[in-house]
Amino acid sequence: MMALLSKAVSPPLVVAAMILAAAFLGWASISAVRQTIDDVRSLAVAERNAFWIGEIERGNAEANRRIAEQATRAMQIQADATERLRLVEQQFAEKEAQNAALPDGDGRGLSRARVRLLAQ
Repeated sequence: MMALLSKAVSPPLVVAAMILAAAFLGWASISAVRQTIDDVRSLAVAERNAFWIGEIERGNAEANRRIAEQATRAMQIQADATERLRLVEQQFAEKEAQNAALPDGDGRGLSRARVRLLAQ
């Protein structure tokens, strides 16, 4: 009887074991594919982030270069303005000295010499 029972039960157990093994292999392969997809996705994200970080750094370097150029130009403009102001102050001092050297005239306002001094 045992032999009859084992002959009757044995094929379904073998089929069940094969189905269970196939299900496990299917699950393992799907899990491996998902892991591969996740790895590829992570790599793509890392590459994209590295690219954009590089672009941002390049843009920041360009902006910093332009800021430095503008600062240099501003310093040049300031130096030119200071030099012009110094020249104007020097000319003003010279004209004041020339004006002080002129005689008072006839006391009726501007003399001919002072008018000529203004026209220079």
